[in-house]
Amino acid sequence: MTAGNTAEDEFEYSAIKPTSFYSNNREKIKLNWFCYELAVGVHDRITRDFGKRLKRRSGIDDETIVGFSIYISKTMKEIILRKLSGKIDEVYFSYEMIESYFPKLSDKLVNQMMDAIAEVWDEQLSWCEVCPTRCISEKYAYCSLFDDETVHL
Repeated sequence: MTAGNTAEDEFEYSAIKPTSFYSNNREKIKLNWFCYELAVGVHDRITRDFGKRLKRRSGIDDETIVGFSIYISKTMKEIILRKLSGKIDEVYFSYEMIESYFPKLSDKLVNQMMDAIAEVWDEQLSWCEVCPTRCISEKYAYCSLFDDETVHL
């Protein structure tokens, strides 16, 4: 948290925008909201834990981290759908997901980022257990959160 900001302020703004997860009203579905929330979590964790190091060593700025977070989330969407359809047994993260976006990062940093993303995934799933929205079980249902202006600050 930066000086002058309250804990409430930290949750009022995200560089990730819900509009990155739909291009028309038919795409305002709960699974895409889940992906939006995942991207926000990935962005926040990567920025917090690795942002300075990425910028200093690799010249990776916040805009690039935003793009990466959206990319990871959309990649995970396809993996989630494959899991739900029974095509794969487990949801997975791969080294290649990170390396393909950031080919010049060290193996150590990629592994650390994989661990951080896995933690974000676990945290999101734990929130999903108590959330009434049911983004996964009702994955294709319309999600009114996309229309809630207070959410997209």
